[in-house]
Amino acid sequence: MRFDFLAIDGAPGCKDRNLDRVVIPLSDGTATVDASFGLLNKVPYLIFDLAQGDIRTVTKKMDDFDLAWVLRSMHESSVGLQQLHSIGIAHQDIKPSNVLVFKEKGIKLSDLGRASHSKIISEMDAFPIPGDIGYAAPEQFYDFHIADDFSYRYITDLFHLGSLLFFFFLNCSATHAISLKLSESHSTEFTNTNFLQDLPYIQHAFSQVLLDLEKAITLFAGDLTQPIVEIIKQLCEPDPRRRGNPKVFSSAYIPQYDLQVFISRFDLLAHKAELRIQ
Repeated sequence: MRFDFLAIDGAPGCKDRNLDRVVIPLSDGTATVDASFGLLNKVPYLIFDLAQGDIRTVTKKMDDFDLAWVLRSMHESSVGLQQLHSIGIAHQDIKPSNVLVFKEKGIKLSDLGRASHSKIISEMDAFPIPGDIGYAAPEQFYDFHIADDFSYRYITDLFHLGSLLFFFFLNCSATHAISLKLSESHSTEFTNTNFLQDLPYIQHAFSQVLLDLEKAITLFAGDLTQPIVEIIKQLCEPDPRRRGNPKVFSSAYIPQYDLQVFISRFDLLAHKAELRIQ
């Protein structure tokens, strides 16, 4: 796990920012172990707050599906991602194992080992898929960028964020679900040839996936199903040129990857789900 972004150009980095939805180490250093290890007797370490586990661990322990908790988890994960983006960091590896649950502090994003910063060169910048290939956005398989600047990395993060809802409701990633539909319909997966040529097939597979997802969500969400599905459609849109909140595209001042609308919508949905159990 790397934390190259603790300081940025002499300015405060993650460690000195109010990133309450991102796991930041409490301390770090190097421990000296037995001299018999020779040159390997210096062991770097990081100390973190103790988490209950990641969202996979916590959901396995639940007796019943908790829609309110799921939506609150999505709200807090969205806040964490927005906090990272606000200081120039793209996470690039959001997946269930990297979303930790704390007893008193709720949900936090963890593991910046695959992250990139808009102002700091990282070895991750050279990889078309820096994070887990099982959660990659469709365009990453083709190394397709919608822009030459850093923003395409933020837009990829949106897909990864939306994929968490696939985990909660279907116990798989959006990538796996789309790939499976492609295999069923076209006897192929992502071909790694020409993204724009393959895109219509990927979008058709995605539309089929949404039907399956809607059925699964309806079992738990009832009248909240359509708003949740709409969020998934926007976050996991296979075409990165259209990914995000459609209303943002008409604004000259709000970036495509802005998460504020999704943060508000998850908050509202979580509140409505919480009212059901009071």
